[in-house]
Amino acid sequence: MINREMMTKRIAMRRTCLTMIATLLSVACATTFDFRREELFEDMSKRYGRLIRWSEFDAAKPYLAAGVPIERGAVPAQVRVADYEVLQIAYTEGKRQVLQTVRITYFKQDNPKLRNLEDLQVWEFDSDKSSWFLKSGFPDFQ
Repeated sequence: MINREMMTKRIAMRRTCLTMIATLLSVACATTFDFRREELFEDMSKRYGRLIRWSEFDAAKPYLAAGVPIERGAVPAQVRVADYEVLQIAYTEGKRQVLQTVRITYFKQDNPKLRNLEDLQVWEFDSDKSSWFLKSGFPDFQ
């Protein structure tokens, strides 16, 4: 009787340990995935920022999400960017959306006066494509 009771306790203890290990592993994998998603965002947003900084707007179009409003999907041809600076990055819970604020200094070729704007960018992660896309579109160059 004692052996059977001890065996039952051991089996229950093993199940508990296995459940705890499985839980810890799933949490660790989720955390690793979140870090990977962050790294991917940092890489994509830096590449996008470089393209904007060099006024390569056509090359930056693949970063835009499908369904961006027409007025935010194009930039006037005479706009040239002089500086692009990231001011703030905020991840939402679950790290599926990022709000990024950038300061852009630009001018228009027909008027060399420098202008500044702050652009609030909304980025979303697309799980199907494993990629980040800019939902807010191009900055509103006035």
